[in-house]
Amino acid sequence: MQIIRLLHTTLVLLNRKKVTAKELAERFEVTTRTIYRDVDVLSLAGIPVYSVKGREGGIFLDESFFVDNTLMKEEQDDLLLALHLLQSVGLADTEALIEKLSTVYDWSNWLEVDLSENHSLDHQTFDQIKQAIFSERLINFTYYTEYGQTRLISGLPKRILYKHQTWYVSIFQPAIEEWTAFPLQRVQRVTLGEKNTTKLPDEELRFPKIEVRVRFSKRIAYKRYDEFANLQLFDNPDSSFEAVLTFAVFEDMYRFLLPLGKNVQVLEPDWVKDKLIAYTRSFLENQV
Repeated sequence: MQIIRLLHTTLVLLNRKKVTAKELAERFEVTTRTIYRDVDVLSLAGIPVYSVKGREGGIFLDESFFVDNTLMKEEQDDLLLALHLLQSVGLADTEALIEKLSTVYDWSNWLEVDLSENHSLDHQTFDQIKQAIFSERLINFTYYTEYGQTRLISGLPKRILYKHQTWYVSIFQPAIEEWTAFPLQRVQRVTLGEKNTTKLPDEELRFPKIEVRVRFSKRIAYKRYDEFANLQLFDNPDSSFEAVLTFAVFEDMYRFLLPLGKNVQVLEPDWVKDKLIAYTRSFLENQV
């Protein structure tokens, strides 16, 4: 606890140059005597912290002292954004950390992010995979394929990553000696296995990708400035426009294309068109 308090005190002084012992004591819920002892510890550690008593006194950090990796304003904003994103998609409970850091950095409530509706992850699954990564343990899980089949997978997870609008877990499967990127939304019933004791080969991932060329009607041309702003678009003489979209799983494709209705047309490949038509027919048949 003292180490955390010492670090926090140093961060406060780096950003504010001066703080009172009473203020620090209230923040850490300790006595002012404990704060003065912390100042002595920091001084012995080589950090030029000193205290001055009196009305204009306080605890100071020598102005000549600086830390190379002290966060600049732009970096502070980037850190705040990253913490909000982690909180929004359910990967970490960063609210308490944001509150603590806001006492060190001059953060205002200028940012609010909510991606949970589209990108929420199962907390238990994520926590188990995270635990396996940190402890270098194998995991066993059930994987649901695109065609409703289930597979039992055993492997060593290395990292969790976001690509093609989908969360993946990178896993080395000893049984086939291959790296695979599994979409997290299809990973269920994770259990921890034994600790890995062998050296793994270099990571070489193959991401499942569905590339689709589509045409958007001129009726939704306004979307090219928001939803489609990051795509390479190809304009047609009739004011429609085309793009090549990449999806990781069919559910993402359905979720993106179907709400656009008659304003979007799948051009190629044909097998994707057939699958989209079959999916739509199945939906309509269930409504009768």
